[in-house]
Amino acid sequence: MSPLKFAATLSLCVLSACRGAVDPWGPSLESAKRNADNVFAAFAYRYHNVQRDGKFTVARQKMGRYALIPSKIFNDTSVWTTMAGDTARSFVMEGALSDSRYLFRARGSAGLPDRLGEQRHSLQLRALGDDNFEWITHVDQGIGPVRAEQVGRALGALFTSFESMRDQNIPRHARTVFPHTARHLGQLFAIDSLRTVAVGDGSTSFFMRITLSPDTLRVRYPAFAAYLDKYVMPSTLRMQLTDRSGATYFDLDKHDDHFTVRLRAKSGELVALSGPARPMPDSLRIRLDASAKFMLFRVGYSNLVGDFIFERSAHERAWFMRFQKEPDWRLPLAADRLIKSPLRRPFEGRGTELRLGVRDDLGNQAMSQRQVRTAVRESAIMRFLGGLGASAFGDFSGNSEVEENRFISETFGALRQDFAAIAR
Repeated sequence: MSPLKFAATLSLCVLSACRGAVDPWGPSLESAKRNADNVFAAFAYRYHNVQRDGKFTVARQKMGRYALIPSKIFNDTSVWTTMAGDTARSFVMEGALSDSRYLFRARGSAGLPDRLGEQRHSLQLRALGDDNFEWITHVDQGIGPVRAEQVGRALGALFTSFESMRDQNIPRHARTVFPHTARHLGQLFAIDSLRTVAVGDGSTSFFMRITLSPDTLRVRYPAFAAYLDKYVMPSTLRMQLTDRSGATYFDLDKHDDHFTVRLRAKSGELVALSGPARPMPDSLRIRLDASAKFMLFRVGYSNLVGDFIFERSAHERAWFMRFQKEPDWRLPLAADRLIKSPLRRPFEGRGTELRLGVRDDLGNQAMSQRQVRTAVRESAIMRFLGGLGASAFGDFSGNSEVEENRFISETFGALRQDFAAIAR
């Protein structure tokens, strides 16, 4: 979980701190609080005092270094838990809270989690020939006996509850209802501007500007704050969700130390930001522009466009994204001289796929699921980019990661405290 995405999501959560954001978790207040507490506890466990066994420690370091040039690790027995023939490799591990630590352990195979907070990770690497490889990742985590429909409705309320608070001071209300969460997240960001505006058609528009400030964070999380200073603060990100006609339904923009979010809702549904209040469809287009600073130069892309689909079934809710169009690359001069055709490989054929979902029919635990599939073609430019990624991964490993994990775990702990205190 990147610090930026984490801050953006949790800031919206604080701003949605009202009964309208709690009720969808269950048919009664007590069941809603119980379901939400289970979900928050699962993620608090996941980031609490994380430890790894020796096999996973070695595999993780090497995968982080050679993700874009996987031939370097394809035949390395220290990385894989299973090596099937000449074309397939896999790594499986389990994670669980044990003795006041969350321990990841490599396994030859593993079943689905059956206790709150437990995880199963499965990473596969396939050799496709001609320097082409495919990565497939599956992560399952137990989040309690909540229904997928309830999680879906709770997320919907998270992004629309501002509609019922147009006449209130939302930040003050959030600090009152969710005091522990607001105080904790206040170490990382401050709300500069927040507006809700009633539109003549009965809809409500929402604008929020947040400033990231690691200075307060530095007191308790100095290494995490230093990592934010180096990599997150100078980064840029623009994310938009649009329909096929070009109408925008979600707009997030991050530059330097601040990001803005724009939304519009009517009758509990997100609608187009401008023009007629058209409800957001299940099939959308996602556009991303992003860049990061490495030493004296920037690396990034613009106009990365893909499909964004809301999947709904009796026992499942998911966001599915597929990218089949190569973006416009922003590369330093040295890399720009290299042959760039391998950069098209992740977008060929099926493209790159990401799926985030919840499923409730796989056992006594509902499962939070993450699935990623992408392909790479080794080349000089991929070695160059892999070196940059390895450098950032190396800076993150160690105290930076330990402190980020603690910050995230304590955030979900604060959410648990605040939800428990909500009265009828």
